[in-house]
Amino acid sequence: MAFDLNQFRNALLHGGARPSQFEMEITWPVNIPSGIIAGSNFRFLCRVSKIPEATIGKIDIPYFGRKLRFAGDREFGDLTVTVINDEDYKVRHAFEDWMRAITGHSTTVSQYNGGIATDTVSALSYATEGIVTQLSRNDRGTGQQHAYRFVGMWPSSLGEVALDWANYDAIEEFTVQFQYQWWEPVQTLGFAL
Repeated sequence: MAFDLNQFRNALLHGGARPSQFEMEITWPVNIPSGIIAGSNFRFLCRVSKIPEATIGKIDIPYFGRKLRFAGDREFGDLTVTVINDEDYKVRHAFEDWMRAITGHSTTVSQYNGGIATDTVSALSYATEGIVTQLSRNDRGTGQQHAYRFVGMWPSSLGEVALDWANYDAIEEFTVQFQYQWWEPVQTLGFAL
């Protein structure tokens, strides 16, 4: 096949998906008031997220010197996001409160009795949902192209906030690592996923 720039341009009919065009939302646990307050801020301050990888494990079965490969179980990697820290620390404090409710700092007592309820809006559940949405550059950035829902999600790690006198021309950031049960595609704006 000869190199044809026009064919390549025609293949990118919509101009290509851009990694900077996204938003992430979290359904905060109902008994974490600081999370409900910080929820709208998180949508804007979540600077880095990802669309999840898909991995199906393999099962090798040896047979007379050869290995036959069969499909194994689906595996879900961790979800790590980077959050811009505002001076009010609302989003950071909300994650601290959520993690403290799961297990305290000086005790192992959980406000949730240690359980994950099947209803993610239950006061008995520390696990909720999050949605990452890829946005379109078309329609002035309002077009939702693809979305993924993280089911049974909860923060397992809250990253450090680095402090440094020499770093005067920057805004603080921190990471949050989430565990979740599975992710699933969500249908948005008529796109069948």
